[in-house]
Amino acid sequence: MSVVVPHCRRAALCCTLLALGIFALLTSVSVPLVRAADPRQCVADVGRAIDAADAAAFERLVDVDVILDAALTLFLRDAQMPKVAAQLPPLLAVIFSQAASGDSGGNNLRTLLFSEARAFVINGVSSGAFAGRTPRGGAAQGLLAPLFADASTGRKEIQRIGQAKSDNRGWLVPFAVHDAGNGESYEVLGRVSPVKNGFRLTAVENLKELLDRLRAESLNAGE
Repeated sequence: MSVVVPHCRRAALCCTLLALGIFALLTSVSVPLVRAADPRQCVADVGRAIDAADAAAFERLVDVDVILDAALTLFLRDAQMPKVAAQLPPLLAVIFSQAASGDSGGNNLRTLLFSEARAFVINGVSSGAFAGRTPRGGAAQGLLAPLFADASTGRKEIQRIGQAKSDNRGWLVPFAVHDAGNGESYEVLGRVSPVKNGFRLTAVENLKELLDRLRAESLNAGE
């Protein structure tokens, strides 16, 4: 079963839904090598994992579930805004509203949305699509698969990684990502935390700003 979305609205909506996997912007890396003990190496290694279509390495280096849950929380909150809701097909507007309700039915829908968005991101990595290659294997399946049909899967390149700054929760690492699919560049502030075998990307500190930008781009695309 899938949701049928008119093409004129799909182009606007898919960019907003793609924001649920904003950390998947971390793809092909084009920066100088950094030391293994440097938290910036984590960001570079994430890029190499995606460029190699290595989903297992990607999940070791990125806390996918935590970042995706934070993005979904922000997305569902913003989907309640009248201007955003007006861009959604009526059925999806109802689904997102219910998913944000917090009751048992809403929690079930939220779990479904999380699973679909996670599947989209992991499929994008494992297929090579997020590295800008022709995807291996079939297209993603599921209830929301048509919503991602027009999302940019062009090559994303980390063009620069800034200096890591320490705080009491780990390291803040700024970097810029260029999306060859839409020609845009995005400034990302990643939180890199120490783990047993090195470092792991555990949060995107400027996630709200990135979601706001992607939402604005999607609304403009739908006009």
